[in-house]
Amino acid sequence: MIGHAADASDFLFRNTQDDGSGMPYRLFVPPGYDPAQSYPLIIFLHGSGEHGTNNTSQLNNRANNAMNLIDDANLAIQPVLMAAPQCPNGSSCWANATQLSRLHTMIDRIAAEFSIDAGRIHVVGLSMGGNGTWALVASQPKRFASATPICGWGNAAQAPSLQHLPFWFFHSINDPTVGVSGSRNLVAALRNAGARVAYTEYELGGHPSWNGAFANPLLFNWMMAQQRGMPDTHTAPVVRIEQPSSEPVWSTDLDAVALSGVTHNDGHAITGVAWRVAGGSEGNATGTIDWSTPAIALAMGSNDITVTATGSSYHASWGGATTISAPLRVNRLPTLPQPGDVILAVNSGGPAFTAADGTVFEADRAFQGGSTQVSNRAIAGTEDDPLYNDWRFGNFSYRVAVPDGLYEIDLHFAETYNSAVGQRRFNVGINGNIVLAQFDIAASVGLNTALVDRYLIEASGGEIVIQASNGDIGNARLDALKIVMADDRLFADGFEGV
Repeated sequence: MIGHAADASDFLFRNTQDDGSGMPYRLFVPPGYDPAQSYPLIIFLHGSGEHGTNNTSQLNNRANNAMNLIDDANLAIQPVLMAAPQCPNGSSCWANATQLSRLHTMIDRIAAEFSIDAGRIHVVGLSMGGNGTWALVASQPKRFASATPICGWGNAAQAPSLQHLPFWFFHSINDPTVGVSGSRNLVAALRNAGARVAYTEYELGGHPSWNGAFANPLLFNWMMAQQRGMPDTHTAPVVRIEQPSSEPVWSTDLDAVALSGVTHNDGHAITGVAWRVAGGSEGNATGTIDWSTPAIALAMGSNDITVTATGSSYHASWGGATTISAPLRVNRLPTLPQPGDVILAVNSGGPAFTAADGTVFEADRAFQGGSTQVSNRAIAGTEDDPLYNDWRFGNFSYRVAVPDGLYEIDLHFAETYNSAVGQRRFNVGINGNIVLAQFDIAASVGLNTALVDRYLIEASGGEIVIQASNGDIGNARLDALKIVMADDRLFADGFEGV
């Protein structure tokens, strides 16, 4: 039985502005709070029926039972702070830029006043607040540890930026207010992006599916197990891939792979486990608690495989089920690269070209975004003028599947378009680390002059991502790139012995 540790009178009154002109919010501080300790923070976003400026309505009906998360039993497991902001009347509420900014200000103010664990900030919201939950984590994807949207909706195009964040969705099929497609679309988009997602879909319950969600016996423990940047793979409900790898990306030269793993649902039933290759085959695994798939055929390149377990909705009278997913990207490479092998060499923005040293630069490929341009200049410092007279520019990236290991990456640049220093500054990152910031080619080497920057990168996670983005002025530019396996390589499972 749920113990009611808190009611509205236990929440402090706060505002995002000292003069009370900002967003009002209420804050629960656990009994025995010790500033020498750090505490998780739960942010609760109410629905449209509770908006206003009285700073009380968002806690009506025990915050629509969200206070179950801070009942006696849960606080005994993990003391937490809970913030309940209130969206004002007449606004479009949580998903607009003003309110998102105020929510981040609220978090900053709470962190300044109380000792919170910045790696364990969790967002949960219902209806309009379910939409707000999605919008808030999408506004700063690296700030949060978990998200629980209840009968909400959102912009599915934002899913790729959220693939690292664990989600648990709740919705009822018979919701007459927010159609169940609001959650289904987001769940599908996240799973396609390689996210770990739990989704409880009730057959009954209508719009207030939050009553089932906040009575869920696993939700609090699942939420508390998540930490920013480190999704938990052991706390129920979870499906875990253990073979061929427990990591999210695995590389091989094999033409097929069999997967196996386990599910954990804290004693609740698992009725089946299925697998699907994005854009390809699908089928059922054998077993439930311990499961395995047949050999799954692999196409050359990246194969995104999702394993989904189906189990209880944890609410017998409402029916339905919970699906739990885990991703694995399998990169199939044609042969095992050796030290010194060229993994990729491309003439960015141009056709195939053989350099004076014999390097064959392929016609531009493996890119996303950007545009191309050409010039006709004599280039100093190189015998390969054509390589520097076509280029890719703007915001773009190159994504290359590789086995984990050490790589030399050469980035080729020349400034053949602008006429002076200070007309182009841009940024380049490799696997999320900035290697060039506000880089000005002309300032570094002059006009119409070749420049090759070399970086030694240890790749983990099965790929190298080179991201170019516009800086203070002008467009990012790249003339060519070459990726070579370095001598001190790290071997990856899945390859035949050498």
